[in-house]
Amino acid sequence: MERNRRRESLLERTAQMLDLPADVVAGVPRLELTGDSELRMENHRGILAYGTEEIRVSGGRMIVRVLGEGLCLKAMNGSELLITGHVRAVELE
Repeated sequence: MERNRRRESLLERTAQMLDLPADVVAGVPRLELTGDSELRMENHRGILAYGTEEIRVSGGRMIVRVLGEGLCLKAMNGSELLITGHVRAVELE
């Protein structure tokens, strides 16, 4: 676990020095919110909790908490997911 953390930190620092997007180099989550009705997330590590008012997604070292109404996991594969519904808030834990 500690070795992976050091490796991710090194990759993030390298990305900053080379002015590259950290999500591309280190595999950190990338979130894209379109209005208040669609959230795309790349580099997720799985769904932790699922409901129509809250969806929690593992982003590795952080948890992404999506709050809203009528939330639905519209699509998901090994690295990307799409949440639709009325998104009120996105919290990083």
